[in-house]
Amino acid sequence: MDARALDRPRPELWEARIPGQVFVVEQHAEAIEDGPGLVFSALIPDMHLFNNRGGRTLPYLNPDGSPNLAPGLVTALSQSLGHPVAAADVLAYVAGVVSHPTFTRTFADELTTPGIRIPLTTDPGLWAQAVALGEQVIWLHTYGEEFVSAGRPACSVRYPTGDPRQPMSLTAITAMPTAMTYETERAVILLGSGELGPVSPAVWEYAVGGKNVLKSWINYRKAVPGGKKTSPLDYMHVEAWDPDWTTELIDLLTVLTRLVELEDAQADLLGRVVAGPIHSMESLRAAGVRWPSTAAERKPRRSLGNTDAGKQPAFEL
Repeated sequence: MDARALDRPRPELWEARIPGQVFVVEQHAEAIEDGPGLVFSALIPDMHLFNNRGGRTLPYLNPDGSPNLAPGLVTALSQSLGHPVAAADVLAYVAGVVSHPTFTRTFADELTTPGIRIPLTTDPGLWAQAVALGEQVIWLHTYGEEFVSAGRPACSVRYPTGDPRQPMSLTAITAMPTAMTYETERAVILLGSGELGPVSPAVWEYAVGGKNVLKSWINYRKAVPGGKKTSPLDYMHVEAWDPDWTTELIDLLTVLTRLVELEDAQADLLGRVVAGPIHSMESLRAAGVRWPSTAAERKPRRSLGNTDAGKQPAFEL
């Protein structure tokens, strides 16, 4: 088997492919250079989803559907915030606080040690703002698969009809492009014979872990794809542009545009969270949170009959 297709099976990850699942992915092989601290996916990611340099995947749910959180965490947060906290709120909070470039820049020194650490606010107002932002982030990262609600339709991340912010195909792509370029003055992407816009400079430059998202996307679809060539099969490629790729690109541009729009609010929120009171490991432990510390304690839960809550892996806090 070609290792690029599957280097080794990961049955625990496939077991966790259940309704409502969100896979949280962090760069773990190297320090994060820029972009969001975490990315989210409704699909099972490969090991290079983050930026083609290795990563770690943390399923939000165990295979049995129970939240993949440290035992006692939801209860402790509910008590400290003074209102019920759901496991989904914790996931959304993480997304709201971490998934933007200011987080990566703020904690550049700390991130030289792999592993995302989450500042957990004790302020109910800040918590609510982070959850609201994070719900939007996860909805966008999953292309409308998860965290659907009023204003966040299922499987559609596009702006309402007539919204001038919506990227569109301005000129059709009629031949296989050799490159993608950008015109700042007109805020459009040039792709072969086609044009798409509007595209802001921030969207054009959007990167995850040092890898430009749009350039990576076209690199696999242009007339002569990039990447390592180790077999004659690597030179086999489609000869005509697939119209579905245009639709896919429009959705990607929409996701990036909406994420960029959230960044100022996320940056402001992070500053207020860090400046305010936050939980420590000790305070959470005193409130009853139990941190799994062994491989056995981190095994996924496969049966609702297994009530050993200590065998739930946890987000790193």
